[in-house]
Amino acid sequence: MSKKVRVVRGWVWPGLIFALLGVLLATFWTEASWLAGTAGVYTPVVYGAGLLLTWRYGRSRAAAVLLGLFMLDVLLRPSGATLEPGVGSVWDASGVLFLVVLPVVAAMKDRGVISPRGLIQVAIIPVGLAGGLMVWAVRPEFLSWTWQDLFPWDLFGLSDAALALGLIALMVTGGLSGWRGHRLDKGFFWVTLALMLALRGGSDSLESTIYLTMAGLMLIVNVLEKSYALSLHDNVTHLPARRALRRDVGRMRSSYALAWVSIDDFKTLHDRSGRDASDRVIRKIANNLRKASAGVFRYSGGQFALLFAGKGRHEVLGDLETLRADIEDFQFPLHPKAAANGKGATIRYPSA
Repeated sequence: MSKKVRVVRGWVWPGLIFALLGVLLATFWTEASWLAGTAGVYTPVVYGAGLLLTWRYGRSRAAAVLLGLFMLDVLLRPSGATLEPGVGSVWDASGVLFLVVLPVVAAMKDRGVISPRGLIQVAIIPVGLAGGLMVWAVRPEFLSWTWQDLFPWDLFGLSDAALALGLIALMVTGGLSGWRGHRLDKGFFWVTLALMLALRGGSDSLESTIYLTMAGLMLIVNVLEKSYALSLHDNVTHLPARRALRRDVGRMRSSYALAWVSIDDFKTLHDRSGRDASDRVIRKIANNLRKASAGVFRYSGGQFALLFAGKGRHEVLGDLETLRADIEDFQFPLHPKAAANGKGATIRYPSA
C-alpha cells in the first residue's frame, strides 16, 4: 500500500465513516424505538471499553478525551441546569470549554495512563470542565460568553462561541495530524467535528448522544489500529517487525526464500557503547538491506530477515553476498557531534 493511499485511508477510516454514520442516524432514525431504547446501554459500554483500551495501550490523550465525553454525555446531560432561563445551559457551556482544552491535549505526546505525566494528561479535560463549572457556580457570569451572540450571522445552528472555538480546534487538530501523521491526531480532528455536531443538537436530544457515542467509537478504533500498527513495525528502523514477517509468510502462495541476517558481536557493542551507538548500527544496516529486492524485517535485537518472493535458495545467494560485502567494512562515529569536530572515536564494525 503506497504512502498516499495510507494517508487518504487514515482520514476516511474510521473518522469520516463514523461521522457520516452519525449524520445518517441523527437525521433519519432519531425517532426509531430501537435506537432510543438502547442509548442507555451502549453509552457506558463505549466509554468503559474505551477507557480500558487506553489504559492497556498507554494512550493518555485518548483517555482524557473519553473521560471528557463521559462527563458531557452521562454526568452533565441529565442535570438540565441553565445559565439563564431560556438562554443557555450548563451542558452547552461545558461543550464550549471542551473545545478549548481538546486541542491542548491533542498537541501533547502520549504517556502511560497510570504514569505521573499520564495521569496529569488524563485529568486535563475533566478537571478543566469541572473547574469551569465550579467557577460558574460562584460567578455565573463567567460562562455567559458561551451563549451570547458574537457574530452578526447564524451558521449551522451552533452558538457563536462553539462555532468560533470549534473551527479553531479543527484547524489545530487538523494541522497536527498533517504535521505528525499520527492516527490518533486524525481521530481528535473527527472527535472535534462530532462534538460540534453534538452541541448543535442540544443536551436533551438523542442526536447529541449519537454524535458523542460516535466520537468515542472513533477513538476506540484509532487506539486499536495504532496499537496493531506498532506491533507490526519496529520503532528504531521503521521496518516491519516479526509479526509482519509471520503474516507475509502465511500469505505466500508460491515459492519463496527466507534469509536471516545476524549482526556479529551486537550484544558486545550494545554493552560497551550503549543503546545510541547500537541503534545507529541497526539503522545503518537496515538502510543497506533495503537495497535488496526483498521484503526486509527487523526480527529481534541484532537479527533481520529477508523474504524473497518467487525465488529459490540458489537464486538469492548472489544478492546476499553483495549485501554482506557492502555492510562488512562500514564505519560510524561513536559520538557524532564529537566526530564532526575531529574529536570523536570511529568504530569499525563488526571488528569492534
